[in-house]
Amino acid sequence: MPQIDWRWLKAQCWQESRFNPKAVSPVGAGGVCQFMPGTFDGVPESVKQGRDVWDARTNIEAGAWYMNTRYNFWTSPRPQLDRIWLAQACYNAGCGHVLNAQKACGNPSGYNDIIKCLPQITGKHSKETISYVILIDGFRKELGVPDPISY
Repeated sequence: MPQIDWRWLKAQCWQESRFNPKAVSPVGAGGVCQFMPGTFDGVPESVKQGRDVWDARTNIEAGAWYMNTRYNFWTSPRPQLDRIWLAQACYNAGCGHVLNAQKACGNPSGYNDIIKCLPQITGKHSKETISYVILIDGFRKELGVPDPISY
């Protein structure tokens, strides 16, 4: 796992479901971390251990694993805060969409420069993703999580 304060995931879980293990989104995502069925199917059995998406502990562990894969997707040098925000945007919109936004903007590395082009890729849905990242960032600040130290 990356060296990211666990409260980032707590803030994300709050945004996803308000910690409700039985939450179901209008598009069918379920559990604390709001997994789509196909995405949860892709979580390794070593994480799921035979349990389903409705088991809160499993869902949170799977969410941490999945968020880690989104974080590790962004390998180019950039500030850690940008990398976390890009990972969260991927979690919400899919890495393909965020990567296409990066390409549409001329391949910048910073979150703010990339996210400007997301409306060209996802249209009106871009507002949801942009708000998602902003809200999680606000929750993590309320939890007292400082900005990560950049490398």
